[in-house]
Amino acid sequence: MSDKPKTETQTSKAKTSMKSRRVSRSEQLRKLLRRKSGATCAELQEKFGWQPHTARAAISGLRKAGECIERSAGEGGTVYRITERPANA
Repeated sequence: MSDKPKTETQTSKAKTSMKSRRVSRSEQLRKLLRRKSGATCAELQEKFGWQPHTARAAISGLRKAGECIERSAGEGGTVYRITERPANA
């Protein structure tokens, strides 16, 4: 290790990177789908600026990653939500 003291710029960059970690889209998507109310495809489109097929593909990707996604009909369209796995699964 170097015995050189850190400059003010190096110190402030380290503090900034520790404070404001950028949240990935998959984390944001999981957060929306974990809500009790879940999320519709339209909500995902608005939140992320996605086309409908992109929103559905992202949900499919979560399924492939092992998330248990429940799909139900709602007033505003199909509602998707992440649920706990059944005990027998």
